[in-house]
Amino acid sequence: MSYHIIHILNHASRLSVDRGCLVCDIPQKASKRIPLEDILAVIVAAKGVSFSAECLAALLRHNSVVLHCDHNYKPIGKTVGLHRVVHNELLDNQIYQDIFFLRQIWDEIILAKIKNQAYVLNHISANHKLWTYIKDGNLDEGNAARHYWKHYFKKFGRLSAGYRDTKGAEDPVNGMLNYGYAVIAAMVNRLLLAHGFNPAIGIYHKYRFRSDPLVYDIMEPLRPFCDFILLRFRQSHMRKQIDEWVKFAAKDIISLRINVFGSKNINFNLAIERYITSFALCFRGKTLDNLYIPSLNTVRFNEE
Repeated sequence: MSYHIIHILNHASRLSVDRGCLVCDIPQKASKRIPLEDILAVIVAAKGVSFSAECLAALLRHNSVVLHCDHNYKPIGKTVGLHRVVHNELLDNQIYQDIFFLRQIWDEIILAKIKNQAYVLNHISANHKLWTYIKDGNLDEGNAARHYWKHYFKKFGRLSAGYRDTKGAEDPVNGMLNYGYAVIAAMVNRLLLAHGFNPAIGIYHKYRFRSDPLVYDIMEPLRPFCDFILLRFRQSHMRKQIDEWVKFAAKDIISLRINVFGSKNINFNLAIERYITSFALCFRGKTLDNLYIPSLNTVRFNEE
């Protein structure tokens, strides 16, 4: 079964095929190889990447997807085989999924989000009630969010407006949160497309013009990771302007490491990939048994 998602992040890379393998030649670096049969998708997120028609045909023959991104790393198109265009089992499952099953998934997503928010507030020793909400089964996302932001923004003092502002934020804290969420959204969007999902078909969020509701759905438990990283930056760099985090956001997000099943620590982007892979298995099997959602309970950074 194809399971590797290959990210092409080095500019001017050249892709080719050789003896059943995809070969990536990177300027001033050693070539990298991987069997074609192991590749689920190739995500092209760099400038000047080139590959031959033979290479592209070989990827498509092996049921792989080639995802193309713009200069902001946002997906703008994908190349897929004809069988994926004519018939897509996962897309059918998205469209015709049982409403009760979707509600079950959404409840798990919101539970994971509130837990991750609780871990953030634990980190700042806030006297909060999120664990009580969880224990009582009170999974009201809006109520939990109001309680969460009230404690979270206190740590930024006058830098914060004291409330969550999603668009056109003038205060630096909301501005940085919006930026960090955009970075995570791009990662989620790429992986959803690579796995064959249509981001326009959501679980809970509804479609609006040029929106990707499934990205917003999947992102919910991941937002507290961004909140935590920004808070950590503030605590470690009290003399720096908070909006300087924009220079480090992508690196900080990627350097975050998460403990998986108590066995090993993996990078945040790999944890997101595992999350979406499990999400795809849930849709194919119509069961929640395989669902994995990253937890903020144990996190590490590469430099630690």
